[in-house]
Amino acid sequence: MLKSIIPIFIVLVFYSCSNGKKSSENDSSNIEVKFEFLDSVVVESLLELYLTDKDPNSERLLLNEKEMSTFFLTDMKGKVLSQFELAGEGPNEVKSPTQVAFWKEGLVVKEVSAEMKYNFFDKDLKKIDQSPVIARSMNMPEMLNSGRQFSLVEKEEKTLIVGHERLAMEADLWTPQEQNGNFYDKAETGFIFEVGSEDLYRLNLYPENWKPKVEKKWVGYTTPFIQVSKTDKVVAILPLYGNQLFYFQLNDNGLTPMSEITLTHPERIEDQSYEINEDSYLLYPYFRRLSAGGQYFLIYFYTAFPRSILDTFKTKGGELYNDPEFQKALKKYYLAKYILTDTKGNQAAIAELPIPGEVHFMDADDIIYIKPTSETEKDYNVFYRYRVSFE
Repeated sequence: MLKSIIPIFIVLVFYSCSNGKKSSENDSSNIEVKFEFLDSVVVESLLELYLTDKDPNSERLLLNEKEMSTFFLTDMKGKVLSQFELAGEGPNEVKSPTQVAFWKEGLVVKEVSAEMKYNFFDKDLKKIDQSPVIARSMNMPEMLNSGRQFSLVEKEEKTLIVGHERLAMEADLWTPQEQNGNFYDKAETGFIFEVGSEDLYRLNLYPENWKPKVEKKWVGYTTPFIQVSKTDKVVAILPLYGNQLFYFQLNDNGLTPMSEITLTHPERIEDQSYEINEDSYLLYPYFRRLSAGGQYFLIYFYTAFPRSILDTFKTKGGELYNDPEFQKALKKYYLAKYILTDTKGNQAAIAELPIPGEVHFMDADDIIYIKPTSETEKDYNVFYRYRVSFE
């Protein structure tokens, strides 16, 4: 099956956005996001927990401790069903786990290593398989405590893993001479493989219509996100820089181009004088996460920190992040914001979540799980569940 799917995808990822119909012309000005409160999940543990997945085959949740040393399975109320560890060098362990999800009756665990493999465990937590080698270079890996870099797609009783990994690109692309606009023609940071197969198909995730690629502009090692919606199996590719979101349809014949959306948010202001430097992650509102629900995608970013205020703090000298006043400025100006989209060209900016907090997960029913940040609740592992939709 993969041999018929992947070659088509490799062509379309370069070709689609100049021929697929754009949906960015849709008028979304009157669309708002509806948050329907459902209930809450409370997990009794003194550890700081991250909610990472909901089992599509049962009413179970998967959580991990911040350092990925301890994992929890709970019911939908938060009652702990089991607690276990996976980190180690034993036959049924992973030396450095970094991301985890449900897979069939067991789990899939991504490792931090020279190979960046995926490890597959059965219901008894026995390791039964590993992926092909993903990484082709050594550098700083992306470390995520919330959200993940891959999607699981079940097709004809087989599991496909669709994901991205910045270390998947070839080692010579990390050299200074490759830091130019031509980099985006060469870098292959995406991949698809079938669980149980040794074949790995590498993908260039920078579409031809992505503006920095068109303009041959170097904007850094910005690895695009790729996620697959859990119900209709639409593939979304989101470059971190710019304002473009690209959709593909996953079907039996491969990936067919669908559309491109121009993302907007009134608080996402791009600095036209932006240049790559050590402060770029503060000065530019990079997209930070792409989450897939059943029919919606949730996009997460931080607002740009004002250049003039940053320059003022830098003239004071010293370590910025040890300055209490700078920490206060971050809380005021460097704010998490969200955009909700569907695959029909509709989108809505989210000014504020229904409660102050962070979205940890989005399930197949388009329910988001928010962990609050209020002073009265920050010491508890409570997650509020809201169903999101357009109205």
